[in-house]
Amino acid sequence: MISEKLILETSFSIHQKIILIVFSLPFLLFIIAILEVDLNWKGYIIFLLALLFFWAFISLAFSKKGMIKNGGKLYKAKFFQGYTIFKRKVDLNDRPVVSILKSKKRQKFAFFSAAKPDLSESFNTFEIFVLNKNHFKRDSIMYFKNENNAKEAIEFMTKDFPLRHELFNPNYYR
Repeated sequence: MISEKLILETSFSIHQKIILIVFSLPFLLFIIAILEVDLNWKGYIIFLLALLFFWAFISLAFSKKGMIKNGGKLYKAKFFQGYTIFKRKVDLNDRPVVSILKSKKRQKFAFFSAAKPDLSESFNTFEIFVLNKNHFKRDSIMYFKNENNAKEAIEFMTKDFPLRHELFNPNYYR
C-alpha cells in the first residue's frame, strides 16, 4: 500500500509559533537544569518526559498541513520534516462534490492586549469543503491562506477519489 502525501503550507502563523515556542521554554530550562544533577531511574523518566514535551511543542510549532492518500482513503494531516505527526480520516460518504469558499478572517494578537486590545491581523482564507449533491450539507476539510494551495489540494483530492470540483451554489430547486 503506497501512500501519497501532499504537504502544502505551515499550520500556524508567526504569532502562534511564538506562543508555542514560549510554552516549550520551561521544558527546555528544566532539561538544562536537570543535566547538572546525578539522576536515578525516576530522574531519567522525568528527563525523558520533559524532553518529549519540548520536542512535541517545537515540532508542532514548525509543522505543515496537507493531505495523505492511503489505501483508498483520504486523510488530512500535519507533517514535521516530511513525517506525519497527526492524521484524521476525511469522511466522503454522501459527499460527491468538493468546493472552495473564500472568506475573510481576523486573528487577534495576544501580546498586545494591554496596549492595543483590538490589534489583529486580517487575512483571506480559502476553505475546502466536501458537499452533498444539493450543496446543503457541507463538511470542512481544511483552510489555506494561499489560493494556489487550495487549488492544488482540490486537484489532489479529485485525481483518485470520486469527487468533482464545483462552485458552491446551494440550489433550493434541485
